[in-house]
Amino acid sequence: MSGKAGSSTSKALAIIEPEPPTEPTKEPRFSRETVGVVAGAVGVLALCLLATALVASGKPSAEASRTCGGPQMTLAAAPEAATVVRDILEDAGCSQIEVKATAADKVLTPMALGGELPDVWIPDSSLWLERIRPAVEPVTLRESMASSPVVLVSGDGLTRTSYAEVFAEDDLLLGDPQRMMSALGTVVAGQAKPKNAAKLEPYAERIRSGAEGATPTDSGRLAELRTVSSGVTATSEQQWSTYAPMLKASAPKEGTVVLDFPVLITADSSRRNTVAASITSLARVLDSGAADTALTQAGFRTAGAGKPSPNVGTFTEVDAATVSKTVSEWNARLRPTRGIAAIDVSGSMAFPAASGSATTRLEFTQAAASEGLEQLPGNAAIGLWAFSEETEGKLDGDYSVLVPTRPLASGNQRKVLEKEIAGLTARTGGGTALHDTALAAYQAAVASYDPLASNAVLLFTDGTNDDPDSVDLAGLVRELEAASDPQRPVRVIGVGITADADLGALQAIAEATDGAAYVAERPEDVGPVLEQAIGQR
Repeated sequence: MSGKAGSSTSKALAIIEPEPPTEPTKEPRFSRETVGVVAGAVGVLALCLLATALVASGKPSAEASRTCGGPQMTLAAAPEAATVVRDILEDAGCSQIEVKATAADKVLTPMALGGELPDVWIPDSSLWLERIRPAVEPVTLRESMASSPVVLVSGDGLTRTSYAEVFAEDDLLLGDPQRMMSALGTVVAGQAKPKNAAKLEPYAERIRSGAEGATPTDSGRLAELRTVSSGVTATSEQQWSTYAPMLKASAPKEGTVVLDFPVLITADSSRRNTVAASITSLARVLDSGAADTALTQAGFRTAGAGKPSPNVGTFTEVDAATVSKTVSEWNARLRPTRGIAAIDVSGSMAFPAASGSATTRLEFTQAAASEGLEQLPGNAAIGLWAFSEETEGKLDGDYSVLVPTRPLASGNQRKVLEKEIAGLTARTGGGTALHDTALAAYQAAVASYDPLASNAVLLFTDGTNDDPDSVDLAGLVRELEAASDPQRPVRVIGVGITADADLGALQAIAEATDGAAYVAERPEDVGPVLEQAIGQR
C-alpha cells in the first residue's frame, strides 16, 4: 500500500489501463458473496454481468475498462466525494451515470417515506442509516469506496494529539453531528467524561436553535481557523488535506471515528433490473486502480493506493458499538419536534378556570401554550389549529388551520403563533368538535410527516365531543388506526383542561396512536402537564 498523491481536488487523472501482460493480478474487492447479494437485488442479469466482469477473470479486462455500458442512472454522493466520483466516471466514459452532490438528509427523508430516490447513494458514512427506518432496505454494493479518519486540526500552529487537549480549549469549533459525521468524533469523546459532556451542551443548544450558520461545515470551520490563526476543530482527514493542509493535524490518541463512504443501491427492485448494466459498470470502474489513485489524490484513503498526501499517519478506530450508541443518543437528544397544537375554543373554554377564578380556561391554556412555545428551540416546527362545533362556532367549520406547521426559526413563525394564540379569545363559541378535529389533525400530521423529527398532535380540550354529526369514539379509534402508517409514526398527546375534560376519550385517542393523555385540573397544573407532554418522545 503506497503512493504519494497531491492534495488538490482538481480533475482526477484519466483512467489508463496498463498493458495486460505487465499488469499485476488485482484481487477484486467485490467478493463472490457481494455478487450474490447484488444478484438477489437486481436479478439474474446483474449476476451474469457482475460475475463476468469481476470474478471470472479476477480483474477488469483492458477492453472492458475502455467501455462503460448501461442506461441512464442517477448517483447521489456526499458533497466532498461528488467531484472526484464524477471525474472518475467521466474519464471512464460513464456519461450515462449522473452524479449529484447531495446532503444526507436529502436522501434519508425519501428513503424513510418511500419517495423518489437516486439509483445509487454514496454517503460519507454508513451510520446515517441508523437515523431512519428505510421503507425499502438499500443493498450494499460496496462496504467502502474509500475512507477518511476524523482528525484534530489546530489553527495556532500547535499539534493537539488528544481530545483531552481539545476540550481544554476555549475556542473549540464543532459541527452538527446530525448533518456532519465528522463532528461525531468530538461527541463520542465528550460523552466519556461528564465535564466534557457539559462543554458540548452549548453546541447542542446552538444546533437546536435552527439558526442559519449555527453549525458551519468542515470547510467553513477550517477557513475560520486559517483566518484567525487559532481554534481547534475535528474534521475528516480528507477535508483537512484538501482545504487546510498548512494547518497542524493529528489523529486523536483516544481513537477516532472513520468515515467509510459505502456504495449503496437505493433504487427499488424493478428499477434495479433496469439499470443493472450501469451498476455493473460503476462497480468495475470503482474497482480499478485508477479510481483508487484519483480518490487518494482527492484526499481519501483507499485499499489500492494507500494514504493521501498530506496525512496524519496511523490511527486507532473507536469501537463500533460505542460510536453506534453515541449516534443513537445524540439523534434522540437533537431530534426536533414537529407538531400541530389544536386548541379547543368552544364556549365552555370561556368559563372560569376554577371556582371564583377571574381567569378563564382558555386564558390559562393560552398562557401555558405561549410559555411552551417560548421554551421550544428554533428547529421545532409547530402549527396551530382551533376547533369548536360548526353550528354555533366562529370558525366556519369544526376546525380551522390558523398557522401552518413550519420551523420556529423560519421567518417570523414564532411571532405569528404568539399573535394567533393571543387572538383565540375572540374565536370562542359553540360546542366541542373533538372527534373530527382529532382525526383531521392526525391525518394532516401523517401526511406531512418528517422522518428526522418527533411528530405529534397536541390536543387541548375542556370537554367531551358534542358534535352530533361527527363519528362516535369507537369509530374515531377505528379511523385513527386505519390512518396510521408504521413508516410515519405520529402520536396524539391529549391535554384535558379541568376535570370536565373527557379523559376517557383522550386516553382512547392516545392509545390508538401510541400517545399519552393528561389532565390539568387547576390552572397551575397546565404548565407542568404541557412540559411533560412536549417532553414525550
